[in-house]
Amino acid sequence: MEFSDLYKQSNSALAQFSPDGRFIAVAVEHRLIVRDSENPKRIHAVFSTPYTAPFVQQVEWSRDSRFVLTASFAQSRVDVWAPDDIDWRCAITDEVARVERAVWSPDSLHVLTFSELDLRLSVWSLVDGDERRYVQFPKLQAGVSFHPDGEFAAVAQRRDLRDYIGVYSTQDWRLVRELALDTADVQGVRWSPDGLHIVAWDTSASFVVQVLNVGGAVKRSVQPADAGLGVRTCVWSPSGQFVVLGGYDGRLHVLSSLTWRAVATLEPKPHISVPTDVFCEAELPRALSASRIHTRFDLATVPCTLKMGGKSHKTCVEFSADGSLLCAVNEAMPCTVWVWQVRTMRVSAIIQTLHPVRVCVWSPVENVLVFATGTASVYLWRENRGCHLFEVPAASVAVGGVVWNPNGDGMAVLSKGLFAMAYITDQTEPE
Repeated sequence: MEFSDLYKQSNSALAQFSPDGRFIAVAVEHRLIVRDSENPKRIHAVFSTPYTAPFVQQVEWSRDSRFVLTASFAQSRVDVWAPDDIDWRCAITDEVARVERAVWSPDSLHVLTFSELDLRLSVWSLVDGDERRYVQFPKLQAGVSFHPDGEFAAVAQRRDLRDYIGVYSTQDWRLVRELALDTADVQGVRWSPDGLHIVAWDTSASFVVQVLNVGGAVKRSVQPADAGLGVRTCVWSPSGQFVVLGGYDGRLHVLSSLTWRAVATLEPKPHISVPTDVFCEAELPRALSASRIHTRFDLATVPCTLKMGGKSHKTCVEFSADGSLLCAVNEAMPCTVWVWQVRTMRVSAIIQTLHPVRVCVWSPVENVLVFATGTASVYLWRENRGCHLFEVPAASVAVGGVVWNPNGDGMAVLSKGLFAMAYITDQTEPE
């Protein structure tokens, strides 16, 4: 793995690649800087926002990569910029209620803003500045989920003490269908990859999940008797064959989209007795003059017991690009990354790190898993090729975030106030 020089950024959560992979946008206090992703030394555009502290609080590219928006929720303002036309600009302000979130529509010509207290969802047009449409009583926490082809939007709403899903056309933002839910306080909605079903889940205090078709018929209500607390994560496989429901108890319930019944329950446990690859990070002897601790991965002898506890920074459930693998990190074992084979629902690898995992993401184009633990190293796992680590060649770097380029050519490695580009080379991984 090769690393670029370090460059400034103010908030690791705001570093975003354009969907076409050409650029990476980062915030540096009140400025938005757009760099070339292949050669980050080359600055494509710099935009100076009018925001005061806490400056830029959101950065998001449009799907066609023509525009990038920034937001300051403290000032209830959203601005849209065009990196290829630095003289063009659009400012969005809501005079009635403070803006708390902004989302691009799939056509890249409308911006959706959620107002405080779930009062309304406003749809702003970049083509006609006077055009504005509203969706009443949206649920900010549940958000909005778009149909795979971008023609419809599913918006969680609440009125008259009942939850609904409003299905809106993204052409004119008129209500197409309203689906009633039997939930106490819906927390999220997800459209299936084939666009035929919508999954909605209830409050964190109750594990209740409803699967509806686009006609409004409830295909399945899922409420495991021993589930305990509610749904924390909901993830569809890329093919739409499975949907994984992650609970607050750390268990993963895998549902088949053919029967809408659980085909497996994956439960990470500290004691490993079944033969599998268990990679454990270990410190190397430290030289007196060494400025940092060096580590490596060793294969553990099974049976073995994994380390429990530690401060949790990240919970993660994510399918690989082709849907053949599933990875997870939970709060009970924050230093452990689990990887399952989806075809067999069996553990493919377990990776134990010295420090809690802060980020864990698959490559968007191949089955390469990258994660970081707040040290100077970036960790990489490939099926049948093991787990390796690469140290960022710079002092005082603590990698807390990783963002893949959508084309899979590289990634942004993020530390406090700094970032570098990292590229996977064709060279053999280190021992």
